[in-house]
Amino acid sequence: MNRDDLTVPLRLLGVSLVLFGLLYQGSLMAIGSVAFSNNAAGSPVYVDGQEAPVGSQMIGQEFRPGDPEDAVYFWSRPSSIEYDAMTSASAQLGPNNPELSERARGDLRNISRYETPDDSVPVNLLTESGSAYDAHISPAAAEYQVPRVANQTGISEDRLRGMIEQATKEPLLGVWGQERVNVLELNIMVRDEFDAQNAADRNTDMNAPETETGERR
Repeated sequence: MNRDDLTVPLRLLGVSLVLFGLLYQGSLMAIGSVAFSNNAAGSPVYVDGQEAPVGSQMIGQEFRPGDPEDAVYFWSRPSSIEYDAMTSASAQLGPNNPELSERARGDLRNISRYETPDDSVPVNLLTESGSAYDAHISPAAAEYQVPRVANQTGISEDRLRGMIEQATKEPLLGVWGQERVNVLELNIMVRDEFDAQNAADRNTDMNAPETETGERR
């Protein structure tokens, strides 16, 4: 066997590894960290100047019907993997699978504690995405929840609709994809408004004149 029969392929392999395994990937990472630093870092979301992110714009969180603490927030889509991005795959249950039917009925029961689960329930409140950690819901799904969130928080429905509009993402270049509402971004706005509202109420109580018994009116 000619020596070049071995050395030429090995040299070609080495050059290819350096070019495409190191230089090419390294160049993409460098460009991404500079031009798209937030995306390259996983699209983290920070609030109140905290050093640690509260979540990601691309990964859903556990805002689900049935938990009383979540009644003041907009609910996310279901997730069979508990929004674990390391798994990134839904349960892929077929339409005739009894497990899927039971899960949907359970969500409807939880929704019915606060809302009327009729034919108008948006389907993406009962079905998970292909990845099972979708961070978005449809504008219709957000609008459907406005009366409940308004009732639970005291925030006006008009104000909540304004928040939904702020958190709504348009199709890419107006063509690819659909309008979608980022649930985490929306709920951060709800929390901030709710906290500000409660703070204003406390200040009002503190400034109220005292009665003869020392109580504030």
